[in-house]
Amino acid sequence: MRHAAAVALVMLCSLPALAARREGTCEVRVMGGLQLAFSGKGGTQSATSDHWLSPEEMRAIYEKIHSRMKADPKKAQAAAAKLAAKGTMSGPLSIHCISAGGIQSASLSILSGQNTKESVPFKPGAYPLVTLDEKPGELPVALRLKGVNYMLTVPGVLVLTRFDGRGVAGTFKFTARTHSSANKKDVTERTIRVEGSFDLPCPVKSRVCS
Repeated sequence: MRHAAAVALVMLCSLPALAARREGTCEVRVMGGLQLAFSGKGGTQSATSDHWLSPEEMRAIYEKIHSRMKADPKKAQAAAAKLAAKGTMSGPLSIHCISAGGIQSASLSILSGQNTKESVPFKPGAYPLVTLDEKPGELPVALRLKGVNYMLTVPGVLVLTRFDGRGVAGTFKFTARTHSSANKKDVTERTIRVEGSFDLPCPVKSRVCS
């Protein structure tokens, strides 16, 4: 899951940034064993989706990535065409809410996981949130608060109230506890409830985004 998040962020560096008319926001509220709240801003690292790129635009980005790797031009074009044909880059939808203090301070990521554009279509909908062993139709969550990693205890829920060329908006809710295998042994065990919302514009220039 960490690898997927890293790949998504690398891909973002090659996307054509959009001079957004609005910045967008995300809000996270933590209750129970830990009480805190944080917010994040929109931008190229706040939301990604393969739905926001046409096949031609995706191919151009792949070619740019291969050129940076100093690959043979003909091989790069062939590889880019093959990858673009699959229609997959960063996944159907990823959302990242990072506090002003940075990832170590407080961050929440809802990742694409094993999903495709078919299992997470380009429209409003509701999806289960999980931590590990996600299935198509489920979205994995990575949560870090004050340097401590958390995992969901039972599936939560993500509700997309808008998912189109303007951007993505919705709410999420889940219960989580300290992730025993992803923290130091002396970390205090806590169970928390997390709720939040987001309204993020499409961050790239494309034929799809308005």
